[in-house]
Amino acid sequence: MSHPSFLSLNTITCLATQSLTGSDNLVGIMGNDRFAIGRFNQNDTINVGINRPIVAGVTELTILNDPDDTLATFDLTKDMDVDRLVGIFASRARYNVALKVTSEPD
Repeated sequence: MSHPSFLSLNTITCLATQSLTGSDNLVGIMGNDRFAIGRFNQNDTINVGINRPIVAGVTELTILNDPDDTLATFDLTKDMDVDRLVGIFASRARYNVALKVTSEPD
């Protein structure tokens, strides 16, 4: 069995923002690790190029519209070691997120 050890967030496309006016400020949370992803307006496609180690025992990535609007939570143990394209559909927010979780043997 393997566990998640490294996260790569690649391209993020904003199809619609959560905010009624202005942009969304996306933040990621993995366990106690909170990190900025970027500021997005509708129709933005940004190569965020974020690479982060995943602390042992952490199995979820939560993406927020800062400060506290949870947009999505992703299971990091699903489909490890392959490129993934996942969608965020929360209230008004619509995003496509390209990511990869690299595994490590237990």
